[in-house]
Amino acid sequence: MRNPLPAVFFSLAFAICACFPLAAQTQTQGDSSARGIRETDRLFLSFAEEATLVDRQWWEGQVELQDGSGFDAKILNLVAAFQPWAQVEFGGRVGFGRTDTPGAVPDGSGATDLDAWAKYHFGKGGATEFAAGFLATIPTGDDAVGLGVDAFAIGVFGSVRHQSERYMLTGNIGANINGDGRVFGLNINGENSLTAAAGVLIPTGRRVSFVGEARLETERFTGADSDTRILGGINLGIGSGGVFRAALALGLSDGAPDGQLIAGYAATF
Repeated sequence: MRNPLPAVFFSLAFAICACFPLAAQTQTQGDSSARGIRETDRLFLSFAEEATLVDRQWWEGQVELQDGSGFDAKILNLVAAFQPWAQVEFGGRVGFGRTDTPGAVPDGSGATDLDAWAKYHFGKGGATEFAAGFLATIPTGDDAVGLGVDAFAIGVFGSVRHQSERYMLTGNIGANINGDGRVFGLNINGENSLTAAAGVLIPTGRRVSFVGEARLETERFTGADSDTRILGGINLGIGSGGVFRAALALGLSDGAPDGQLIAGYAATF
């Protein structure tokens, strides 16, 4: 049976590109004072780590498609974040998906691992913001079909955001301790991994901003490969506090999917 994921990838990529004329029109209609970064302008790959906070609550439903060499996945994600106290954010992401693998490798449906975070925002020093926090992966995923790795992981990170007149630059670094786990019936040995990421947010009007990201994580398990991805995406404000978000990521190393599409809608209040 022909794999439908490539066709879906091209269709959603076309939909993302179709937003560019809308962005250009919005920029023409909006004045320069409207081109600021909003609370709804967030990254994709480094959503948890970036040096900013949700206003009060963020609820986002996502469709994620991964196309890899011998491993494809369709996942529905829920991303939630809260600011219960000033300068503090808690959040998490979990999903339910289906994998498609070749030959005798098992595939099927199940939950994903739960990623959770907590971070403290140090306030703005002029045009620059800083944050630091903790990350944790809780093995709620179905490792038998490749949607989890049956391993706990904990990590720390630090991040920075700098606002210029027309764009926002971001960066973060982190370190993680990955426990031993299991996937597709095979035992895997955890390694300590390092992460580094950079991004740019470019607002083009009252409601539209473009996102560019690059992210690297060194190998998490013995014999695995590093995970390096680059991403381009868009945040499109809808109504009061809503935002449509879509992005296309490409894997640059064997530990990352060859392609990854993310499309979702976030409600903030």
